[in-house]
Amino acid sequence: MGEALNVRPAAAADAAAIAAIYAHYVDHSVITFELTPPDAAEILSRIGHILPRYPFLVAEQDGRIMGYAYAGKLYERAAYRWAVETTVYVAPDRHRQGIGQTLYATLIATLAQQGFQTAFGKITLPNPASVALHETFGFIRCGVLSRVGYKHGGWHDVGLYQLELGTRPARPEETRPFV
Repeated sequence: MGEALNVRPAAAADAAAIAAIYAHYVDHSVITFELTPPDAAEILSRIGHILPRYPFLVAEQDGRIMGYAYAGKLYERAAYRWAVETTVYVAPDRHRQGIGQTLYATLIATLAQQGFQTAFGKITLPNPASVALHETFGFIRCGVLSRVGYKHGGWHDVGLYQLELGTRPARPEETRPFV
């Protein structure tokens, strides 16, 4: 048996491994609506755009990145600054091993500690595994964008799932940066 799974902030050296995991989903699924897999340089740029404001985490075991999760701005308008969109991807050969749950548990706890009030997951439907993961953490389906994305020869729905992270104080404090 190998090392325990370690969840830590993403680093520049992780960009190629993250790009490789993501490329599988871009090329072989409708889970993401991206059509061309970004290379390591683009992933590095995305990590830099997300950090230090929002968490970008990787799960590592035996020196290999097994998955990643991050949060980002939901919308541009300032009043949305207490809400985030969350994302998680697991290496295709590592499904059903608790990696996604471990990453999401860490991500959600971090977001709550930062002072975010709500998190949203956007799930291309059907995707029973992702729906189950989100519902495990208390996300509730709050809407569907019908036939909003066209990929691999078909139109696809996106389910919107919402998780309450905070208590919605009358005068919320500003959120804290991740790093």
